[in-house]
Amino acid sequence: MASEYLALYRKFNILPKDEELYSLAFTHSSYNGMAGTRHQDYERLEFLGDAVVGMVVSELCYIYHPEMEQGKLSVLKSQFIRTASEAEYCRKLGLNEYIRVGASFAKDASENLSLLEDVFESFIGALYLDQGLSTCYRIVRSIFEDDIANAKVDLTTNPKSYLQECMQADKKESVTYRILSERGSGQDKMFVAAVYFEGSEIGRGEGKSKKAAETAAAADALAKMSLPE
Repeated sequence: MASEYLALYRKFNILPKDEELYSLAFTHSSYNGMAGTRHQDYERLEFLGDAVVGMVVSELCYIYHPEMEQGKLSVLKSQFIRTASEAEYCRKLGLNEYIRVGASFAKDASENLSLLEDVFESFIGALYLDQGLSTCYRIVRSIFEDDIANAKVDLTTNPKSYLQECMQADKKESVTYRILSERGSGQDKMFVAAVYFEGSEIGRGEGKSKKAAETAAAADALAKMSLPE
C-alpha cells in the first residue's frame, strides 16, 4: 500500500482496492509533461465525481428543506457545488496536500480554486470506482450533510451570481442580459434590463446604471422563482 496516501485512507476509513485511481485523482494534466506520460490525470475522474456530488447534494437539499420549492432548491444546491465551495471542502479535507502539478503550472496549486474544485470532484470519482456506490455515498453525504441541513438561501447577496449558478447547476447553460430601454439624463438616468434563459425572459428590473438594472432583473427572477424545470 502506497505510504503517501495512508493518512488519507485512514481519514475516510477505507481499504483501497486500486491505489492508481487515487494517484490519478490528484494529478493535474501539467504533470504529464514532466513525467513523460499522456492522459494520466484526473480529468475523467472529475467528470464522474461531478455527477456523484450533484446527486448527493440534490438529495440532501430535498430531504432537509421540504419548505423549499424547486427554484430555491436549485439555488441552495448551487451554493454547495460552486467552485469556491468545493475548493473549500478540498482544503478542509486536506486533499490539496496530495496534488501533483508540472513545473509549467504557473500558480500555487493550493491557491487555484478551479484546480481545488477539480481535485475534490476527481477524488469523489476515484472513491466511487474504488469503493462502490454505497461507501462513496456515505462519505459524500458525511461531507455535506450538516452544512446543507443548516443552510439558508440568501437571494439578496449577489443575485446575478446566484442566478447564474442556479441555472448552471441543472442545465449548464448561461443566462443573458439585455438592456431594454433607458430614460432621463445625467444623474437621473434610468435603465431597464431583462434577463433571459434559453430564449425566455425570466426577470426584469431597473436601475441607475446598466449593472444595477441587470442586478435588479436577476433579483426579480429569483424572487419569482421562475426557474425552468
